[in-house]
Amino acid sequence: MQTSLSAQNIIRLCEGDTAQHFAVPFSTGSTYNWTIGTQSIATITSGNGTEHILIDLNTPGVFWLHVLETDANLCTGKDSILVEVYPKPTPFVYSLGNTTLCEGDSMTLISDSMYTSLIWSNGLNTDSIDVFTSGNYFVLVSDTNGCKNISNNIDVYFNPKPNPDFWIDGICFKSESNLIDASTISTGNIVSWIWNLGDGSYNAGPTVSHLYSEVDLYNVTLIVQSDAGCEDSISKNLQIYHLPKAEFEYYPYSASTLNPEITFTNKSVDAIPLLWDFGDGRDTTIENPIHVFSNPGIYEVMLTVLDTNNCMDSISHSITVYYDFLLYVPNSFSPNKDGKNEVFIPKGLRMAKYKSYTFVVYDRWGEEVFKTNDVGDGWSGENAIAGKYAWAIIIEDELGETRKKIGDVMLIK
Repeated sequence: MQTSLSAQNIIRLCEGDTAQHFAVPFSTGSTYNWTIGTQSIATITSGNGTEHILIDLNTPGVFWLHVLETDANLCTGKDSILVEVYPKPTPFVYSLGNTTLCEGDSMTLISDSMYTSLIWSNGLNTDSIDVFTSGNYFVLVSDTNGCKNISNNIDVYFNPKPNPDFWIDGICFKSESNLIDASTISTGNIVSWIWNLGDGSYNAGPTVSHLYSEVDLYNVTLIVQSDAGCEDSISKNLQIYHLPKAEFEYYPYSASTLNPEITFTNKSVDAIPLLWDFGDGRDTTIENPIHVFSNPGIYEVMLTVLDTNNCMDSISHSITVYYDFLLYVPNSFSPNKDGKNEVFIPKGLRMAKYKSYTFVVYDRWGEEVFKTNDVGDGWSGENAIAGKYAWAIIIEDELGETRKKIGDVMLIK
């Protein structure tokens, strides 16, 4: 804006305004000397000597602005104008509460005075504003003199809240449920995890394990907090399910080395076989298997079942596979060096697996004429007379059971 000087002019301006234009009509050949009555209030920044100057207004107050014109004939003329400089407004804004908050919270900023015009940096024109987002906030005001100024700045920052989430691993009765944190946060770190387990108990940490005492529906809540103190929570339902009931039948109830086959029938309730373990290093997933045991022994057969909730149960039964004590013992032999039937020796199944073995031959008076503990050793009849002899075999079989057989043999010479 350009102000032209004329007699008795009084103008009103605002403190801090810069590059204010003042001018008088231009005359060819004239020079112009401008002066300010009170130097501290204003400063001529450019144009002195010409008809048009620029002035900065430094402080409030009143001063005379004079101009002396000297024309080409050295004739002079002067003019003056009274300038009043109003103080600029000094708006101040302040906050109610902290200016560092958590996402989802809010805070209030207030301007200290009433002004003719007031506009916040976010475009609102009320005396106070509620702030919901991070930013730099200030207010631009105009007073009754038309003077404007900007308030102090207030930085408001909203820390992000965590995004809570968790996984559930384990929903079966009598088995621990694992609760695993899966929460995220855009900046910062999650530093606290509080679990309300829904049955009156609590725990802390990113992963917790809990054994529920009853089959029921539990509402589990996870509260997470960031290193900035911001928190959020999430709740999920956790259903604890009954376990299935594993059971099986088998026939026959025992087996032997001659009849080693057993048929197994699944009798589980609301579940299907996951695995049959026969205790002999072999297994199957067939629902109703038939199994042949290779060796005598006591086998712990276990059935593990699975239901539609992935809950498991198992049961085992002990099955005995007996040793069949089968021997072939000759009723006569002829040690006459013809290469036939020279030795009296028993033959049988799995004799090498006996835990102990005793083979004894007696004469007609009950005197012991031969004895061995070696299944590969037989009686040669050497130095014995022809006739009938008694024998006895005593073993401890693979299951630790003592077995005995007796008989007669005819020595022929």
